[in-house]
Amino acid sequence: MSHIHVCLVSDQPIPNLTTALQLNPDKVVLLVSKEMKEKAEMLGNVLNNRGFETEAVSIDAYDINDVISVSESLITKCKSCDVTLNITGGTKIQTLGTFQAFYTREKAIYYVDTKNNKVLKLFPENEQAEHPITISIPIKDYLAAYGFSVHAYIQNDTYIYKRKELTNYLAHIASRNDRSIGSINHALHNYDEKSPLPVIAEIPKDDKLQQLLLTLDDVEKDKKSNIRINNHNSLRYLKGLWFEEYVYMTVKALGVAEALLNVEGKWVSKGSKPPKNEFDVLLSKKNRLFYISCKTANPDRIIDDSEESVTREYLYELLALGDRALGLFGEKMLASARPITNDYVRKRAEVMKIRLIDGKNIATIKENLKQWLNK
Repeated sequence: MSHIHVCLVSDQPIPNLTTALQLNPDKVVLLVSKEMKEKAEMLGNVLNNRGFETEAVSIDAYDINDVISVSESLITKCKSCDVTLNITGGTKIQTLGTFQAFYTREKAIYYVDTKNNKVLKLFPENEQAEHPITISIPIKDYLAAYGFSVHAYIQNDTYIYKRKELTNYLAHIASRNDRSIGSINHALHNYDEKSPLPVIAEIPKDDKLQQLLLTLDDVEKDKKSNIRINNHNSLRYLKGLWFEEYVYMTVKALGVAEALLNVEGKWVSKGSKPPKNEFDVLLSKKNRLFYISCKTANPDRIIDDSEESVTREYLYELLALGDRALGLFGEKMLASARPITNDYVRKRAEVMKIRLIDGKNIATIKENLKQWLNK
């Protein structure tokens, strides 16, 4: 018997993707209002790429008679099929209308409890049960369902672990809250990947740091406490990528479902130049997406002539990007290698539901991340 699974398309595509992957139907029917056509197209593309046959059926989100009529028509059309409904999402009228139609015809109805990682079978009553979600949605599919196409990320991370000792030591320095990280940033501030090589930079007088820096590719000792940087990869690392790598390695050690570093891509757009974004560290656990933005710049630096600190700008960027890409149950974090001392900024982060890890807390980042992931 062919299995047809019906979903209500809403702003939150992950519950629909969850039941499709877990129930593995022969076909997924998407009930789509005019307001959700673009959302349905993005979800349909993900399902198609996963090998599912899909069909979009128009529905009036605010006309219960239309909702019932369309639902009954689907059930009648598939008399010889096993027809099921995912009631998660949609407007209240869509929920009531589809529930009534499927309940009356004694068809199975499901609901996704994302927070508790369960799929609830609500009907028939004698089959009511809670099923743990056993599938894992890849981060690329998760983002694609929200309209973000991943073009690149770090796939071979072996080189990251080769410089792990230096990375860990830089994190140790950061947790001491001394001025060494700021000193390195200042020395390299005027250089970027277009700068002519070599780059000569003065570094803090720390014997272990100087010794470890020489383990980087094409980094040599120069006179006094200077180093000579002969490639742009090492320059990029010292300008702040080391901290992203530190957070990434810490996350991976926690055994999450998936962790990606430096995720680059574009948003679905009808314009000729779709907007681009990059995510520092993304991780998934129990089909929830967590985003960590990593910064090594001075968090209290004032932007131009305004009275705004750079961290406030980071928070608003993180909020906007996170809300667009993570969905209702996603989580956002700002990790700063240097201490955030502005109380207003810390209170704003709390209001925005953005977790902060900074300064001395870098020393206990593993414990902080565990707590965050299990909230």
